[in-house]
Amino acid sequence: MIQRFIILGILKKHPATGYDIKKFITKELGLFSQLETRSIYYPLQKMEKEGFVERKEVPQARLRKYTYCITSRGEREFSRLAKEALLSERRPFIEIDIPLYFLSFLNKEEVLPLLRLRMRFLREAENWLLTKRQELKSSPRNIQLLIGHHLGLVATERTFLKEMFDTVKQQKFDPPPEKA
Repeated sequence: MIQRFIILGILKKHPATGYDIKKFITKELGLFSQLETRSIYYPLQKMEKEGFVERKEVPQARLRKYTYCITSRGEREFSRLAKEALLSERRPFIEIDIPLYFLSFLNKEEVLPLLRLRMRFLREAENWLLTKRQELKSSPRNIQLLIGHHLGLVATERTFLKEMFDTVKQQKFDPPPEKA
């Protein structure tokens, strides 16, 4: 769903090649979405068959190159997907939640350096977001909201990681349950 929504959103801005779509997703949305871009052409072909996008050949000397543009049916699908995403009741899921559940099985000497690395990543992400916010200070309000949202998420995650680090360091968690 989200891949289709992103691709249609990019094509709402302007027609683009598959390569341009992949590049935009990686460069512009990489921090905000974990969308895999290995195969962008399969979803484009599928959406073309469903009538959401049109493919047009670009006249070129050596290579066959295509651009994709959104159709009126694709416009309606984009709107539907936006509403579905805005009304989603799925709760956020962060990969750290699963190791946290099994924390009592993990060796603190192995976990602590990993938590330090994660904290460093979050500091780098925060610095990147602050730089991006400064670079884009005259950008549309929706971009400012997006960056602000992620700054809030990073701040919350850093606070949580500090608590988790202290807990692991002091081993203030229950031991693993006894095997039956």
